Amino acid sequence: MARFKVTAPVAGYDSKIADVQFRDGVATIDTTVECDRRAYEYFQRKGGYAIEPLDEDGDVVDQVVEDEDEVPPPVDAPARSASKADWVTDATSPAGDMSGEDAEKLTRDQLAERYLGRKDGAL
Repeated sequence: MARFKVTAPVAGYDSKIADVQFRDGVATIDTTVECDRRAYEYFQRKGGYAIEPLDEDGDVVDQVVEDEDEVPPPVDAPARSASKADWVTDATSPAGDMSGEDAEKLTRDQLAERYLGRKDGAL
């Protein structure tokens, strides 16, 4: 992995998502940096984001997919045991339904229960 251009699902988006600053709906991430790697995984999991690899000059690299089996599947939601930071990122995304302030008030287990349901399967 290396650098990627990420285009948000909402054109012209100017704010942070998963600690990545978007301007006019576009951001650049470097997956050799831990927080950007987690953001990359988040954007894959959420869907709706166009993620394109960049070359050394910052130009988009053309991708040719010859076999659908080579396309990696989307990443699932965070595991119940994922860190609170991962759950907050998931909950505060454009696809999520919480503000950062509200998400930070909950524990990791409360966030997991909100999105995955109760661990024992009860309602």
